[in-house]
Amino acid sequence: MVVIRSIIVYYFSETGNTEAVARAIASALNADLVEILTGSERVDADLAFVGTPTHGFRPAGPVRSFVENNDWAGVRVGLFCTYSLHPGRTLRWMRERIEARGGEVIGELRIKGEHSFIPVLARGRPNERDLRRAQEFARTVLRRFERGARE
Repeated sequence: MVVIRSIIVYYFSETGNTEAVARAIASALNADLVEILTGSERVDADLAFVGTPTHGFRPAGPVRSFVENNDWAGVRVGLFCTYSLHPGRTLRWMRERIEARGGEVIGELRIKGEHSFIPVLARGRPNERDLRRAQEFARTVLRRFERGARE
């Protein structure tokens, strides 16, 4: 039997899109939520989810700091982002830095989110279907975590 000490969903959200996805993931796994405010927050989880809106095809500034300022050794991670136009290199940017710092990315999710200045872009997103996808993503990442812990 796999014992998970902690599952935490870390997220930064300006408009509520990424927060909605983070809450859906946390509810699927009964996980704790930690809002990234400054990027100086510390990772303290066996399984971490990290979420960000896409800013200029990259993660938001506080998430970039959060990823770069943590030791990811031994942490398995599910990444997610919200975007209006295109996710760009957002998840790749996070994955490369987390894995360079000893973490293992075991899942990635991209969800459209309504644009804050041009609401016609992805209006009404994330919607209920998107949030169900986020919950299924969470369960899939957990199964991967459990399989990997037995290998």
